[in-house]
Amino acid sequence: MKNYKYGIFIDDEKLENIYKRKFLSVMNDFGYKDFENFYRDIIFQKDSKLIEKIIEIITVNETYFFRENYQFDALIKYVIPELDKIGPKNESINILSAPCSTGEEVYSIAIYLFEEKNFIQKRDFLLLGVDIDKQAIEKAKKGIYSERSIHKLSRNIVNKYFIKKGGFYQVKDILKNAVNFKVINVLDKYAMKKLGKFDVIFSRNMLIYFDENNKREAINNFYNILKPNGFLFLGHAETIPKDIKLFKKEKLGEAFVYRKV
Repeated sequence: MKNYKYGIFIDDEKLENIYKRKFLSVMNDFGYKDFENFYRDIIFQKDSKLIEKIIEIITVNETYFFRENYQFDALIKYVIPELDKIGPKNESINILSAPCSTGEEVYSIAIYLFEEKNFIQKRDFLLLGVDIDKQAIEKAKKGIYSERSIHKLSRNIVNKYFIKKGGFYQVKDILKNAVNFKVINVLDKYAMKKLGKFDVIFSRNMLIYFDENNKREAINNFYNILKPNGFLFLGHAETIPKDIKLFKKEKLGEAFVYRKV
């Protein structure tokens, strides 16, 4: 099963073993009697609420703060110092998280920047998270997380940047005011271009869910909105196909990154 607009590919095994039950539940909730009409309305987007629900159940929003933190270390130790050195001092350093899921990645970047005070004291940063899942973006904006989401954080970091409310933790205003979120489909090249230009893009664990054509389209969209010599961070299991010559792979510390050429 494939959606050509959103790029999500579900093979037959996953459809049968993971998503069939979920789709049947959605069909029941929306009053569908057969799969043919259900599938047709998804493809032709007859009902925006149905599309939102489908996106919600098939996108993976499982994440947590400081996930794969060696990449944040590389960002702070190598990427930001270089951008600070070569970039005009009157311009902000722009960082995009796409997709950002429920916001943990963007807030993690903000925490790293606040902890490394040297950079934010002398120049501006723009931190933006985008995701196709409207519900995930709403959660990101609220900034309320479970114990599971913060399990990698030290107690000092938790106390400094979160307010405990019952069994949950809400990010403090210092973090909320440092980031922005938008509902965007990364395959929509026009919407992506409207976001502006970025020095760094984090896109971790999205390309593995795309077929080859949509993977290439997403990579091309990232290339188009990256500034010259900009950096692209992918998930540890993701790579850019070797025949795509838009990026040069580099190792910075323990992380591999792709630099725009």
